[in-house]
Amino acid sequence: MEDRRSVKARIEWYKDPKNYPMNVWLRDIIVNYGELKDRTFTGQSWTILVRVTGLIENTWNTYADVAFLVDEAPWNLLEEGHTFKLWAGKDIAIVTIL
Repeated sequence: MEDRRSVKARIEWYKDPKNYPMNVWLRDIIVNYGELKDRTFTGQSWTILVRVTGLIENTWNTYADVAFLVDEAPWNLLEEGHTFKLWAGKDIAIVTIL
């Protein structure tokens, strides 16, 4: 994975992120640009890579790099200010692109 294909983000985790490894790409996370109904996605879903790069003191928030696995994914949505939810069996966080 080339770092030039990732973007900087801030992540608000729904649980304490201290168990996530630092500076390692997490690969089993999905972003859905649709809705989740009865545990089934509608709309487009993409696997996204997340690499936690720093903890934000006294919060469950972190800084991170995020990137899609494939060029066909909606890279244009990874622009400053854009937000989306991460999913790994359930909603786990909200990402804001920096």
